[in-house]
Amino acid sequence: MLVELHDQGYGPSDLVGVARLGKPWGVRGDITVRLDNPHSDCEWTADVAFLHGEAFPHQAVEVERWHGKGGKVLVKFAGINSPEDAKALTHLNVLVPRDWIDTPAGDEHLVADLIGVTVTDVERGEIGTIRDVFNAGATDVWVIKGSGGEVMIPAVKDFVLELDLTARTASVRYETE
Repeated sequence: MLVELHDQGYGPSDLVGVARLGKPWGVRGDITVRLDNPHSDCEWTADVAFLHGEAFPHQAVEVERWHGKGGKVLVKFAGINSPEDAKALTHLNVLVPRDWIDTPAGDEHLVADLIGVTVTDVERGEIGTIRDVFNAGATDVWVIKGSGGEVMIPAVKDFVLELDLTARTASVRYETE
């Protein structure tokens, strides 16, 4: 199941997150995949995926198959043959080399490019940095952590005034309660 990362020619800094593993599916070791971009055509799927988690270092793993089941995306890794085996991979991040992904168009951005961006409210000053991004149906939501705690801001033009990925900054106007 495990593949040497250096054998693939990619190191951890070459990888970007595209999904997170969910719950086991069925009895043969398949596991659900929660895509960072639910509209993704999954052009990055291949015979190797890279997994990473808090206690799981970047690791290349062999993929037996990617497939859809209803509205779900499933993956089956080599050597994972039961729900119990698959459960051990739950919540791991799925990463792929950046060069496997098409360049985002227009106002789209990779989640990996947003993580760590400093967010400033034009009226209240610095809020913190983007720590996570999740899809809430109609839009993505930025999870920003700073000295005042955690703030969630919808990533829509009404709130996000400017995003400069080169400078790693974002300006927002967001009303608090």
